[in-house]
Amino acid sequence: MKRRKAGTRIFLVVFAALVFLVFNTQLVLAQDASLPVGAIDFLGNDSINKEELLKQMNSKPPGLKEKLFFWTKKEPFSIYTLEEDLLRLRKHYQQNGFLDPTITYTLITRRKRQNIKINIKEAKAFHVGQLRFSYPNQVLFQGVIDSLRNEIPLKEKLRFRDEDVMATEKMIQSAFNEMGYPYVRIEKDIQLRPFLSLADVQFAITPGNKSYFGTLRLSGQSNIPNAYILKHLKLKEGDVFSQKGLEDTQEELFDLGLFSYVTIRALMDSVKNNRIPVEIQLKELPRWSVRAGLGYGTEDKVRVSLLLKRLSFLGGARSVILKGQTSYFKPLALDLKFIQPDIWIKNLDFILNPYFSREREESYTVDRLGSAISFQKEVSPRSSAYFSYAYGQDQVDLNSEGLVESGLSYEELNPIKSGITIGYNINTSNQLFAPTKGVKSSLMASYMGIGFNSQYHYYKLLAEVSCYHSLKEDFVLAGKLKGGLMKATQGDVLTPIEDRFLMGGAMSLRGWGRNQISPLSDDDIKIGGNSMLEASAELRFPIYTIFSGTAFLDLGNTWTNSFDFNLRDLNYDVGLGLRINTPVGPIRADVATPVFDNKF
Repeated sequence: MKRRKAGTRIFLVVFAALVFLVFNTQLVLAQDASLPVGAIDFLGNDSINKEELLKQMNSKPPGLKEKLFFWTKKEPFSIYTLEEDLLRLRKHYQQNGFLDPTITYTLITRRKRQNIKINIKEAKAFHVGQLRFSYPNQVLFQGVIDSLRNEIPLKEKLRFRDEDVMATEKMIQSAFNEMGYPYVRIEKDIQLRPFLSLADVQFAITPGNKSYFGTLRLSGQSNIPNAYILKHLKLKEGDVFSQKGLEDTQEELFDLGLFSYVTIRALMDSVKNNRIPVEIQLKELPRWSVRAGLGYGTEDKVRVSLLLKRLSFLGGARSVILKGQTSYFKPLALDLKFIQPDIWIKNLDFILNPYFSREREESYTVDRLGSAISFQKEVSPRSSAYFSYAYGQDQVDLNSEGLVESGLSYEELNPIKSGITIGYNINTSNQLFAPTKGVKSSLMASYMGIGFNSQYHYYKLLAEVSCYHSLKEDFVLAGKLKGGLMKATQGDVLTPIEDRFLMGGAMSLRGWGRNQISPLSDDDIKIGGNSMLEASAELRFPIYTIFSGTAFLDLGNTWTNSFDFNLRDLNYDVGLGLRINTPVGPIRADVATPVFDNKF
């Protein structure tokens, strides 16, 4: 019996050792540092969504890039990183009103990945109890505090969050700064009532003395007159101090395009008689600048451009810009602009623009020679309006005698044009080349046939709007709508062929070649349309580092007659594109094919 009991004990010990060994072996395998992180799931996170919790963690599940480029090396799982992540998650919950959360995890190895399941018991959240403000002058500041109560994120009965407390403090300070109290002091006191799960918050505000802008000191400029700079300041000596005034002034001066940097500093330590001096340091751009460009496109082949700019032309803030370019479809284009800013009033620019260009189309070649006088007014930082008068002659050489319409001779196709154009532009997008949000829109109306033996009489309207909307994981949805029309007036039958609408190509319907969508003459020659409608939708998505892609749909058409927008007669194409973001600008390649026309 004793031997059996001893044998039983030995068996149990060995069995327990094996179980312990197997268990620990599985645990080690489950925490194998060579495995990449797989899925991360949360259970019990009723109040804070998964995306917000993942932002607090260094352990990350594979994203779209990792899934697409599955052969690249992945970040290995680390138990130490995960433990630190749990501490950050706990702190994040505490900052969001859950003072005693319980957070645990379970590791699951599946398909050579370390999946993580995080279990959360949020416990009861604290809410904002009494919200009080104390300040010395009830009559002077009561209105400010009352308005702040409606704007601040910290409100009674809402869940208590550290972020809301800090944002409220910042908004109080900003409100008093804009009233001329830059030395305001704010002390906050938070008292917890655990049995009621409430947090009472009190802000003690000491405004200090009301302050004003003092002496304005300009330094760093040599060619730009002080009077011109002072005209564009959003503040002046004696105004009530405002941080927004400093920021707006810096943006205004930088947007003039005359300075490489603008620094504005309020000398808070040099205040005298409640007046704060302001130091404005400027560094002018070089008076001469040259910019060259070289590109290639499948349509216009090699493109070369050269831009020469001269600042402080004839003194002051005037400038001259000379631009030349050449490509297959535009063998030569010269454009000279003389710009006189603030000609009569602030932000009203006068522009003199002589030009020459030779343009090559399938049906004709045109030499344009003329000049325009424009007045451009900045309506807001995001919008501008302009008025322009242009006079010139367009010499047209038709490539087929079949294009001589209504008995016109070649000489009669070299008309003098004289007319006006008005327009309005709005741009709220956040980037120049690849916007992720905002709107771009433009409106233009032209009338040709005003005096000076102008041979053509017609008007032309053009409107365009583009919208950008950010989606998850850096995906962007972009859309464009464009429409235009022309109509002859004063008894004219025809509009000039060189100004009509053509469609197709890299910047239009990408399933067709450049300007291949057009009404045809009786000899099947493209003659352009007097009405056009175009739209597109794009889904832009990241691929890897500087590479991104797009999937798009284009639609549109041109029609012979004015106001002839036939929505049943539209051309469609779909395609894919690749974008490469380089320091000098984006490289783009699109492949598209017409659809809904027996072509797939």
